[in-house]
Amino acid sequence: MSGLRVGLNTTTLPKGPGTAFFIGPFPSSLPPNSGGGLLGLFGDKSSFTPTVAVEFDTQWDEGWDPYDATGDHVGINVNSIHSDSYSRDLAKGDLAAGTVSANVTYDAGSNLLEVTVRLANGSTTSISALLNLKKQRLPQDAAIGFSTGKGEDTNFSPVLISWSFSSTDPRTPLWVIILSSVASALLAASVVAALIFFTMRKRWAAMMKIESPVAKEFSYNELSASTNNFSEDRKLGAGSFGKVYRGDLKDPRMPPVAVKVLTGHMDSQIRKDFVTEVTTLCQLSHRNLVKLVGWCSDGKPLMLVYELVTNRSLDEHLHGQGRLLTWTERYQVALDIGFAIEYLHNGCKEPILHRDIKPDNVMLDDAFHAKLGDFGLVRQVNPGQGSLRGTTMIGSYHYMDPQCTNGSASTASDMYSFGVLLLEVATGKRSQASLDPEKGFPNSLTSTVRESYHKGHVVEMADARLNGDFDKSQMARVLTVGLLCVQLDRALRPEIREAINMLSNPSHPVPQLGA
Repeated sequence: MSGLRVGLNTTTLPKGPGTAFFIGPFPSSLPPNSGGGLLGLFGDKSSFTPTVAVEFDTQWDEGWDPYDATGDHVGINVNSIHSDSYSRDLAKGDLAAGTVSANVTYDAGSNLLEVTVRLANGSTTSISALLNLKKQRLPQDAAIGFSTGKGEDTNFSPVLISWSFSSTDPRTPLWVIILSSVASALLAASVVAALIFFTMRKRWAAMMKIESPVAKEFSYNELSASTNNFSEDRKLGAGSFGKVYRGDLKDPRMPPVAVKVLTGHMDSQIRKDFVTEVTTLCQLSHRNLVKLVGWCSDGKPLMLVYELVTNRSLDEHLHGQGRLLTWTERYQVALDIGFAIEYLHNGCKEPILHRDIKPDNVMLDDAFHAKLGDFGLVRQVNPGQGSLRGTTMIGSYHYMDPQCTNGSASTASDMYSFGVLLLEVATGKRSQASLDPEKGFPNSLTSTVRESYHKGHVVEMADARLNGDFDKSQMARVLTVGLLCVQLDRALRPEIREAINMLSNPSHPVPQLGA
């Protein structure tokens, strides 16, 4: 396990680019052209140095920082200034509002690097990345420490209050040298605040250990007891893939959970694949994803265990007995689900397809922020494969890409479902598709909105229950982006990053929809 505590000077940090905890070659040296926002760690391509870093970034740079993290952010960087995983929920100044503490853990068994940051106000944010340290070309003799880049303010000086490091292998010989040094680059200066060098003769796999399990396998009896033997008064809902129950576990440290009992034939190979897949999915971490806590495979039905999200599903608030959502809340839901899909498609080691994006699978928390759930349906796509072929159609046909009738799913099919969801969020009308695979599930909602768009009256499709209380420009964008996503030609649909840019940026151009 590796733990560190970082205190930062609140009056000077906003003027600097940030600080990073790193693991790199020993002895450590500054790569050429690595000043400023490159944090003294990553230079030009000609000076590649294998380095794994956790950055605490306080100065957004359009050259490499994520487009949807324009405030402060925490990132996991592997051999590049571009973050493999990063936080999206921090505002500008959050990392400079007092003492910030961070815990970095690595589990060699699951190859999961996890970072949890506690801000001065007591709130926390977490990120994680799948990372095999043995494959990152890190040497056995390695350096760990902290590095920071100077901005225009030469008086910038972060303060490291304390740090700690430990390894789970007691036989690993370690020695520690603490060194402060100041070096300059051509255009900007970088300060190596503290370097803690150690020699590791054992494998990197034994370096760190996560404190709590990433996923938990529950017994059937445990989940049965938590749901009062799956009683009707504990049932939260039901769908084509199974019933969902509230579960109160005996462990007082565990919050209430949602237990999904899957239906359908489950042979031995399906059960084996299920456990492998769920183990991977439990490692995903994003604020707009419902956390998959664990699973059960020792009973006849397979079961998934999720965090319990209190305000139920988006479907209930759009079409059921839930509170009518304001336009501001709906617009945020659209962005939240976009960020969740972006993480699945681009933020994981391999793209992940959800294949059943719909209001029933969008949960709302206490603040009515949206979380995308139901991860028993997702699949990973190998790099370069692009799509899954020859698979059984999975998902609700009211939201299904017509191209999926041949069993081919891709990120573009997720975009189709996202487009239908956007149209529902804006209009308040339920998607209705004809149950006719040969005709490609013709959808009355998409057809109606498309017709209104071509007549120049797309905003008139807004949910009448809003009584006109909405931003017309935002409404037009949500409806238009929805239509772009549901185009029959997959090649014409935007990718999720482009869709988010069109939704969130009023100055970003939105293409005209073809006839």
